[in-house]
Amino acid sequence: MSLSDLMSSFGLAVFAEVGLVVFFVIFLAVLARAALAPAEDMRDAARLALDDEPRHAPVAEGGPS
Repeated sequence: MSLSDLMSSFGLAVFAEVGLVVFFVIFLAVLARAALAPAEDMRDAARLALDDEPRHAPVAEGGPS
């Protein structure tokens, strides 16, 4: 029994198929998020690298000051 016979008997092709399906699902989720995001959010994200002023998240009422 050769090494190639041994490895082919393990059925390792299923790992490649699962990886492809996971990649495809994540790709579709990213594509849907980009397509369905509001235009203003996309413009803000496009300008992030060019903004000189740092952006800070708003502080909730009663939160740390």
